[in-house]
Amino acid sequence: MAIGVNASAWFLQGYSRSWQLGWRSALMLSALLGALQPPVQANETETRHAMAAMAAFAECKIMHAGYSRDRAQNILNTWIKNKGLEQQAEWLQSPQAIRVVALTSEAMNKSCNDFDQNSPQFIPAMEAIDAI
Repeated sequence: MAIGVNASAWFLQGYSRSWQLGWRSALMLSALLGALQPPVQANETETRHAMAAMAAFAECKIMHAGYSRDRAQNILNTWIKNKGLEQQAEWLQSPQAIRVVALTSEAMNKSCNDFDQNSPQFIPAMEAIDAI
């Protein structure tokens, strides 16, 4: 994720804010779809982005797919365990993480596989993700 954001920063100059938000949304979507996995030695920000993405996906499934909270929590816990992120997972209980997950899950479409860019939560979610 850092490569995409840093390498494209010069490219985004002069483009509209919506295009930039779309780019960020594409990066977040790749995390939600499992394409983005924290590397073995990921930095803290990359790890937090990935954890927030998976938590938002699970929360979205509660809102739109009828998943129980237990089922969604199990999805998240299994992912955390499989990635070896148990120690870092405490961050998900912080006020920052709770806000990011809430905004991100509310900004997702009903299929939980992309963002609804017309959602009133879309821009606040992107800003909250950027602040991690």
